[in-house]
Amino acid sequence: MERLLKASRKRVAETEERDKLDEIANTIGDRRERDLLDLLASIEAKDGWGTAIQFLIKSAKSTYSAPIGAGSGQRRIEPLKYREVIFAIFSSAGLEPVNCDTVALLDELRDEESMVTATRAFAAKVQDLAIEQFQSGDAFFFDLTSMSSSLPTDLIKMAEAIHKKRMHELVIPVSRKQAHLEKLWHSEYGRIALAEQGVKGNRLPLSDLDSVLSVIQLRTGYRPMTKDDDDSLEVPEVSPSNVEYGNLLAMMTNQDIDGLGLLGSKYSLSLLSTVLESAIAAYQQDKSTNMFRRFISCMSSHVQVRSLNSLATFERVMQLDNSRLVTPVTVALGNFYHESAGSVLIELACRTRSKEVEAASITSITNIHRKCPEVEVVLDKALASECRNRGRLRRFQKRILKTSRTKYYK
Repeated sequence: MERLLKASRKRVAETEERDKLDEIANTIGDRRERDLLDLLASIEAKDGWGTAIQFLIKSAKSTYSAPIGAGSGQRRIEPLKYREVIFAIFSSAGLEPVNCDTVALLDELRDEESMVTATRAFAAKVQDLAIEQFQSGDAFFFDLTSMSSSLPTDLIKMAEAIHKKRMHELVIPVSRKQAHLEKLWHSEYGRIALAEQGVKGNRLPLSDLDSVLSVIQLRTGYRPMTKDDDDSLEVPEVSPSNVEYGNLLAMMTNQDIDGLGLLGSKYSLSLLSTVLESAIAAYQQDKSTNMFRRFISCMSSHVQVRSLNSLATFERVMQLDNSRLVTPVTVALGNFYHESAGSVLIELACRTRSKEVEAASITSITNIHRKCPEVEVVLDKALASECRNRGRLRRFQKRILKTSRTKYYK
């Protein structure tokens, strides 16, 4: 009997540990950073910081529940999504391209006393790594716009100086009425401009180069120079030190949409948004199956990345008068567990004349509500204003309130 009880307690403990790991993996896969912080705080309070950090490390190789519309089952947490979520919860968003393995960084936090001291240690470590990397001339993918205001201004100025120096030193080789873009892709402002213009590959007709250079000039006040040069095989002097971000750059250059989805990086969103809008325009001209598949593939990659920055792109699609395009985007938005996504869907449910779109939007709001009860507040405000489909939404509101969690946000 004693052996049976011991085995039973062991099985219960293993089940609880597995459930907790699954819960953490799902919050990371969904980019629910607020929920992840709550989970870690709960584990730390009960079992100590050492247990909390162990769960985070184990989750690196875990799977999470597949998004709505992607079929049932589990999928592996995308590596760059995992990294970006980890950096975000340790107050280091924007510094992800430092050349150090994510799990190695977490391993160094095992002996910290708490999440508070671990966050300070993590931030100090990656800032030192960033400075070393900047000194080598590598500031690829360091996103100054998302950096925390708590980061040293010297660090931000250093990265900015590297970006500007790189751009002023850049000379774009041209030959046979083509521009060679290798150097442009290997500069931060150049990469962003090429992605926003939807450029694919390392060659571009000279007639199309002007629009790219105009975007750079608008952003930096400087227009890169061109030079006749037949040496098209010249290798850029600097590449991303971090291999994962080198891979990300290669996939962006080649417009590998499926590959970008599997990496899950927020830094691919500018390109994914441009390609998605291009796919929509192409489908509206040629309503073929291939064009529709291209549209679905781009949208699926947005869902894999799962960044709230996708909302603006999805919202533009929702303005179209085409239910075949709007409906799948509406379903996809149900995977973004945040009140801002709920707000976009509730607004759509209020104004749409399409029963198909209305049903899809309510299904998506229901899914978001399961993990984000703050949607109830947004729904209350919408129903207090003008709403074409108020009756249907009132009935929906009553239904979700029956299964609502405690309204801690009131």
